[in-house]
Amino acid sequence: MRPRAASGLTCERARDITRLVLAARGVTGTEADDALLVVTELVSNARRHAGGVTAFRIRCVESRAVVEVSDARPDLPVNRPTPADIPGRFGWLMINQIAERVAVEPRGAGKTIAVVLPAHGRPSRRPAAAGRRGTQH
Repeated sequence: MRPRAASGLTCERARDITRLVLAARGVTGTEADDALLVVTELVSNARRHAGGVTAFRIRCVESRAVVEVSDARPDLPVNRPTPADIPGRFGWLMINQIAERVAVEPRGAGKTIAVVLPAHGRPSRRPAAAGRRGTQH
């Protein structure tokens, strides 16, 4: 399913969509937790630092979850060393540590970050897809 426009998408709504997609594939435990963590980080960073979420997609492909978040700024994420006593700046590092693959692709005035994670759920008879027309995601 193609990404949906996501103006105003909240972390809570993105996590709800992610839970639905993963549950449809039987993905639970640490793999589901990792996907929810990645979704929260990407959506919150897009809202806080990159002009907002412009598109959001979560899908399962074989034994992988693919999370894609597009935002409104072309600036690439940066790993910045941060002392442990200073809040923040750990999300991008964490995403890169738990993901199988991370790709950042410039798109017009913004970018799309795609993160691939393990998602070994039970087989589904139909593909899991995020949302339906008319919803924000």
